[in-house]
Amino acid sequence: MKARGFKGIALGTLIMLYAQKSLRTLDTHGREKQKMEPRQEHEKRVVLETIVTLLPKERNSMSVSFLSMLLRAALCLDTTLACRLDLEKRMAAQLGQAVLDDLLIPIFLPDAGNTFDVDAVQRILVGYLEHEAEADRLDYNTDDDFTSTASPPNDVGMVGKLMESYLAEIASDVDLPVDKFTGLAEMIPERARFNDDGMYRSIDIYLKAHPYLSEAERKTVCRVMDCQKLSREACAHAAQNNRLPVQTVVQVLHHEQRRLREAPTSSFYGGESPTPAPSLQGRHGRSVPDEMSQLQRENEELKMELLRLKMNLRDPSAPPQHSDAPPSGRRPLPKKAAGGSGGFINNVSKKLGRLNPFLRPDAVGGAKVRTKPSRTKDRRHSIG
Repeated sequence: MKARGFKGIALGTLIMLYAQKSLRTLDTHGREKQKMEPRQEHEKRVVLETIVTLLPKERNSMSVSFLSMLLRAALCLDTTLACRLDLEKRMAAQLGQAVLDDLLIPIFLPDAGNTFDVDAVQRILVGYLEHEAEADRLDYNTDDDFTSTASPPNDVGMVGKLMESYLAEIASDVDLPVDKFTGLAEMIPERARFNDDGMYRSIDIYLKAHPYLSEAERKTVCRVMDCQKLSREACAHAAQNNRLPVQTVVQVLHHEQRRLREAPTSSFYGGESPTPAPSLQGRHGRSVPDEMSQLQRENEELKMELLRLKMNLRDPSAPPQHSDAPPSGRRPLPKKAAGGSGGFINNVSKKLGRLNPFLRPDAVGGAKVRTKPSRTKDRRHSIG
């Protein structure tokens, strides 16, 4: 069929149907290796290796889910290394189309501590980054006549989110060592991480599943996260997270304070403001956006002050920090003089007394004594 010019995409559909029929009795999603007779296992291994050699060379001729199923079957049947690497290379070329379930490849080795095959996912990610390095070329050859095109530029952000979701999924594995977790996290390129909220979520899950880690190991885990790229919600959560090292919490608070100080000269989305902020002196007619910005800044400053108080409660040995200036930066209200409570009410009463002809003349000067109206007089002029 290939010699007669049969289309690779149509040929891939036929191979997919044949593979599903031949390998339908094989459990590729189980945690344990399926027990079968040696002869039957050998036959399925030969069929799978032959199917992999017949796969079309064109990109997108096979779905990533089908390639992931073949890779699980290859690990379960213990095929040759060349067969598994070929499948990993094909998945790397289409990693931007993958979903989380395509990367959750179980490991079938009995002596393996972790549940998922993290090494295979690392090799797939390395292959994807190599494809991205060749993005300036339309077509290129890797092995023999295997042709592929570079991934679209918008695939980088999708792959970054996918890898962060994968990290969050495998972080709950109690047998996952620190070096494998940090190694995979460090391989995610910076251009694929718009913010580090997903990375912080993965780190929090990992620290929760591994409470026995030492302080040095927790610092190593948190080092893969950039505190400057956390959102305000993530910063507020991290400042109260007891699982994070104290050094990381201090960095989060420091970057959040610096962001608040830089807020008047830059927009809340990280970009520079198109026009300079109006000065408070000499400008009585401030616009509504300026008022909203001022209120938001004061609100964030109050939140940070509350977080500092909570940190002091967590660490009683730290000396308390007293500050005369309020956290919002506004001038304190003047204190009331002794005996001057209700001064405004007294002034109003004095002014009303001068206008009221029914009060005694001695009460106009500020005295609180009023004449008691006689019962014989008409009560129409009494004051309630």
